Amino acid sequence: MFLRPPHRNAAHFNSSTVFVKRDRDTVALVAIACLASFLVGGIGRLALGPALTAWDDSVMRWIAERRDPLTAGWMGMLSAIGAGKVAIPAGIGICLILWLRHWKRAALCFLVTVLGGWALNGILKWGFQRARPEVIDRMAGAGWYSYPSGHAMLAPLVFGLGLILLTRRSPSPTRRALGYAIAVLLPLGIAYSRVYLGVHYPSDVIGALLAGTGWAALGVAVYGPLEPHPPSPPLVHSPAPSHGEGDRG
Repeated sequence: MFLRPPHRNAAHFNSSTVFVKRDRDTVALVAIACLASFLVGGIGRLALGPALTAWDDSVMRWIAERRDPLTAGWMGMLSAIGAGKVAIPAGIGICLILWLRHWKRAALCFLVTVLGGWALNGILKWGFQRARPEVIDRMAGAGWYSYPSGHAMLAPLVFGLGLILLTRRSPSPTRRALGYAIAVLLPLGIAYSRVYLGVHYPSDVIGALLAGTGWAALGVAVYGPLEPHPPSPPLVHSPAPSHGEGDRG
């Protein structure tokens, strides 16, 4: 008489599936970060040369020809949202909300990623030392070096990553979709506003968006494995056969 060995129910493999999925997600996010860093460096090198600068100039002049007071007002508002007077309180608020919801690892991930991105932006500006554009009239104030844009680099970190962390556990698909949409569209709007206002070249904001997105992806890749795993379901064994069962033949 042969006894069939106990087998695990398919639900037992859910935990392993979660581990595999998280490993794949981590690899994908690290790949995004590496690709973004490569592109940022490449754009930065090209930005110091005449070819990309000529393209930047032509795009800025094309935008300047289509300026109007209404759009300028909206662009000024978007630029203000990306400035420190709004972005810093917003970042502090997001971090506090995550902490008060007892998502402490998410709060720590957000805080470290944003502060690290702010420091990285300063390092990149100092490294490339690209002068501000003098192509069209400026409609807003500007700081020191131009590449990469601080507004456009920090927007994916503060608003993009922040909104994703806040809404990703929402039971409402509509709320999650809305949060993700704002997380993408708001940084893009802030980046465009900096070019529209004449304080950044287009390549400044493209490189900044890539740098901010890549840095955010790296932060999530580090945070992901630290997130608590869901409890594994209990093992389910098949009942042992009765003494009357066995091979007949």
